[in-house]
Order: sequence, then C-alpha cells, then structure tokens
Amino acid sequence: MSLTAYLKRLTPADRLDSAHALELLAGDLAGAEMDALREAADRVNRALNGLRVTYIVNRNINFTNLCSVGCSFCGFARAAGSGEEVTYSPEEVVARLAETPNVSEVCMQGGIHPELDYAYYRTLIQSIHTAFPYIHIHAFSPQEIHRMTELTAWPPERVLADLRTCGLGSIAGTAAEILDEAVRSRICPNKISPSRWEEIVRAAHSLGLRFPATIMFGHIETPAHHVRHLEFIRRIQLDTGGFTEFIPLPFVPYRTRLGRER
Repeated sequence: MSLTAYLKRLTPADRLDSAHALELLAGDLAGAEMDALREAADRVNRALNGLRVTYIVNRNINFTNLCSVGCSFCGFARAAGSGEEVTYSPEEVVARLAETPNVSEVCMQGGIHPELDYAYYRTLIQSIHTAFPYIHIHAFSPQEIHRMTELTAWPPERVLADLRTCGLGSIAGTAAEILDEAVRSRICPNKISPSRWEEIVRAAHSLGLRFPATIMFGHIETPAHHVRHLEFIRRIQLDTGGFTEFIPLPFVPYRTRLGRER
C-alpha cells in the first residue's frame, strides 16, 4: 500500500507501524503525500479534541545553571568557579515569579548542582505553593528526580509523593533526548539510562502525575532512532495514558561541545 493510501485510511484507533513511520520521517514528502499527512493529522485531532483549544500563561524559571553531568549538547550548564554560575534561593524564585502577571503555570528545571540538598527542592516547591496556591507547578526532569533519590535513598515513588504533598503538580518529560543507549553513550554518557528514565516516568504516572514527553532532534541521531524513540514513548503511553502531549526539541549547537565536534 502506498504511503498516501495508508495515511488516508488512518483513524485515531490505528497505530502507525514502524515501516511507515520511518518512511514519513526519512522521506521528503510533497504533493499528495503531504496533503494526506495534513489531512490525517487534522482528522485524528478533530476526533480526539473537536474544535477545543486551550492555553496557559507560563513562566519558565531555571533555578540553577550549575551542573555536574556534562552533556555534550548542553549550552546552558556552567561549572563551579566559571563566574557564570547562578543559583537562586526559593525566596528569589518566588520574587521572580511574582513579576509575571496572570501566570497560571510555572515551569522549573535546573542543572544537577552537586551541593544542593533535598531540602532545597522541597522548600522550593513549598515556597511557590504557599505564595501562589492557584499556580500549577511543573518542575524537575527525571534526571533531577533521580538525583533526589540519590540524596534521600528513597525510591522514585516516595520522592514524587513527597513533592506532591509540597505542591508539585507535574514533572517535565525532559532528559529523554533520544531514548537509545548507543546515542546516549555519545552525547550524554553520564545521564540516566532509558530504563531508569522509564522507571521514573512510570512512577510519576502511577501517582496521577501527567506531563509531556519529549525528544531532542537534529544532532547525531537518524530517522531510525526517531522511530525507536517514538515507539518507546508509545509503549509507555499505551500502558499508562500519562503523557499529555509530545514536544520535539531542536538541538541548538551554539556554545556546545557537540556543536563544535559535528
């Protein structure tokens, strides 16, 4: 069956197979194929969401850029003693959040700061929730949750449950990059493994925390890696239903080791 014919018959109940997914991602779609893709996307979206559109007023706050992980794709992290490192206290984060009018969600992530203890993360969430009880707190990647399990010797479920009592509303589905060991060994060898990422994500879903899944694209990966990553995410979603959306994040090469090496 041609790709165009395949797309024309897709419904929300169907599961795109690997071969067609690779054809979509690796091919240079145009004409009838692109029209069929647009129509399929619109058809599925209307079936799932109708004409409903929602939005939030979000404030993004990175509470520290000091990080010890050393990912080659990262242009955000700064080392201790560099003169560019910044770490905000919970009180400073609250003050910065107060600068955004009508905010309905705060998104917070930071580097893996080797000197921050678990009490800092807990107080950060509590301080925001106390000051702004109506704001949804979307914070911490699975990498950061993993760090908190190291600090506390608790399993992910206990860390996440404790943070929920402080006011955490959801976590970030980042630190995924490409969920493939071969790629991760080259771009972020010190980061958590795909299996650990999945363990933490499933723990969050089991507690009722729902949040986006992500992919970082445009570096050393191939369309085949994209397909495997999407299948990884879909497998979890079919089990838990805990992902709210899928966010593709383009690799930004500036000020990164990976950008210089490619």
